[in-house]
Amino acid sequence: MFDDTLLITYILSIVLFLGTPGPVTVLVVSASIKDGFGAGLRTVIGTNTASLILILLSFAIMRGVFSINEQALTWLAFVGAFYLLYFSIGVIKDKVNLQETIKENENKVTKKHFRDGFLIGISNPKDILFFIAFFPTFLDIYTANQTISMMILVAVWIVMDYAILLGYSFFFSKINNERMVNIISKSSGIILLLVALYAIYKMGYELFF
Repeated sequence: MFDDTLLITYILSIVLFLGTPGPVTVLVVSASIKDGFGAGLRTVIGTNTASLILILLSFAIMRGVFSINEQALTWLAFVGAFYLLYFSIGVIKDKVNLQETIKENENKVTKKHFRDGFLIGISNPKDILFFIAFFPTFLDIYTANQTISMMILVAVWIVMDYAILLGYSFFFSKINNERMVNIISKSSGIILLLVALYAIYKMGYELFF
């Protein structure tokens, strides 16, 4: 009834996705370096609030599609998996220049850290496509009830989101290590690539076989 293996895979996928440097991570790191750990915390609260709104919107889309045509959801997830593939390849190819990136984003860091985090999070609507691609792969975590599965997915996301981004905030408020960021980025990108390929295989098998 409860799939432990799927849950572990889901947690690992979140670690890889959130651990990969992107606009949200850069903003959190910039705020932490500029104004300390407390600023990073307020930024994380803002970005997490935005993520929850996008997740709920994604779930609303999925539930609406479920009531009409379940195959349409599979197609959405299939297309979204290709976005995840594209995202992971970009992560693998790009080299993170932390100092340059932070300098470019200094103007985005103000004293209103919650607002900054919320705006950078909510202004990235392509995340909706990511969530649509991401969550259907794990909706069988609790096979007896899909609503409970969704609640579990959201709860785990919240915990991991805070833990990982606050970890970044604390680390970079104390230590500025560009080499470590690039190691994390490349490693995360490679494994995200494997997750994307698995999602493409799973959704493609449901659609064409």
